[in-house]
Amino acid sequence: LLSCSCLPDLREDDDPPCTAENKQIIERQCNVLKSDKFKVCHNLVNPDDFIDICIYDMCRYDGMKSALCDIVQVYVDTCKNHGITIKWRNSTFCPLPCPPRSHYKDCVSACPSTCSDIFASSLCEKTEECTEGCECDDNYVLSNGNCVPLSSCGCRDDDNNYYSVSSLGSKSLTS
Repeated sequence: LLSCSCLPDLREDDDPPCTAENKQIIERQCNVLKSDKFKVCHNLVNPDDFIDICIYDMCRYDGMKSALCDIVQVYVDTCKNHGITIKWRNSTFCPLPCPPRSHYKDCVSACPSTCSDIFASSLCEKTEECTEGCECDDNYVLSNGNCVPLSSCGCRDDDNNYYSVSSLGSKSLTS
């Protein structure tokens, strides 16, 4: 007869490396997950474990705000997996940094307009799924990951080949 048993876990609990003063401040920040903004999800996803992880990580990384934002993002994503969408970012709380000539939106198209496909976002399959992110400002479109003025985009020929503005100077498009 073979008998297996687990050994008891004799390791000490790993308390977060925080001063008492820091821990109070950090706990207050992490407890944002108990605020009304997130209440709609509390019955499905208990925020307590996320708050504990937040406190530990923020203590470990000396109050680094990105640790707080990362945990809140994971909580929001978990809520989304349960069918609950929470709009939580703003210009002062965990703003998403956007490149020049773009701005944050809580729901952006999965297929944004680009120089090579100006109508991509309007022709994109409309789905319920969207994600937060950065969107080019009006009259700007994506080109190689940057938002550029629509006027600086190239053109397509009759065979649907795309030519950037920089390549147009060296090519003759007339036949």
